[in-house]
Amino acid sequence: MCVSTLVKAEFTSRPKPSQCPICAFSWSRRSNSSGLPRARAGGTRSRRPFRSGETVGVTGSTLLHLLPLKTFHADRNSPVRSASLETEGFVHCSPDERTTLAVANTLYRETTEPMVALELDPAKLSAPVRWEEPNPAPPAGTPADALFPHVYGPLEREAVIGVRYARRDAAGRYLSLETRSRTAEEFDLLPHPEGGWYRQTWAGPVRIEHNGGTRSSATMIYFLLPPGQLSAWHTVASDELWLWHRGGPLTLCLGGDGPRPVDEPERLVLGAGAGQAPQAVVPAGTWQCAQAAATAETLVSCVVSPGFDFADFRVL
Repeated sequence: MCVSTLVKAEFTSRPKPSQCPICAFSWSRRSNSSGLPRARAGGTRSRRPFRSGETVGVTGSTLLHLLPLKTFHADRNSPVRSASLETEGFVHCSPDERTTLAVANTLYRETTEPMVALELDPAKLSAPVRWEEPNPAPPAGTPADALFPHVYGPLEREAVIGVRYARRDAAGRYLSLETRSRTAEEFDLLPHPEGGWYRQTWAGPVRIEHNGGTRSSATMIYFLLPPGQLSAWHTVASDELWLWHRGGPLTLCLGGDGPRPVDEPERLVLGAGAGQAPQAVVPAGTWQCAQAAATAETLVSCVVSPGFDFADFRVL
């Protein structure tokens, strides 16, 4: 959904349904005497064909293009391209976060790799942007009369004014698109399903049987919790060692090993101040959550042994 050379799409006089792999389902191109597709303008605006090179939409508004993170990083010296540019003649984009999330949940629910949405300044794109309607319907969660912006050419890197990282819950549903803090950028962290940001930095080479599967002997991650944020209650089927690095104190709540967290959990404070400790151990199967101080983020490492696997992860 969701360039230095203008790509012109040619259309035949007969409608040819085609699959829109990013922003819609099946498309029917309706041509007119100009050879360009018609699109519903919406509201009270009249319906008319788009002119070649015309950018349609609110002046100054940004667009979002959804793609795998590894695709964005594949060739940083070249414009961002999409397979749809060759098959459909345009790159799919979305007008806002809600629409982008609807597309992600419709088309990328089974994808395991990290997804990002590129924030684009249309004024910095040399290709035209045309707002067109899907047929028969837009993705679930978007208005029935929604129009989708299509960029008829590659996306120049200069037009990318921001990168938003897709956050998912433990079931894989996309929840939000978020920008990274300076620390998250510094350590190249990604959104974690329980909240916060993380990156696995090590996995032990020795493999062992644990909890019905094969696991590394141990794993380690960076975990960053922004100011005031509270991670979700969760359990891990292994012991977990928390190591405080920098930032404000982190309150670690332990809620027992019952079917749900207890009403009055034990509280441990990680940090370098009086009454605080730089490390803590959470026994396997114990409900836990963490909260950063109201005015300061916290960076920690978490070591899990036997190694972490999302199959061993329960979250409320």
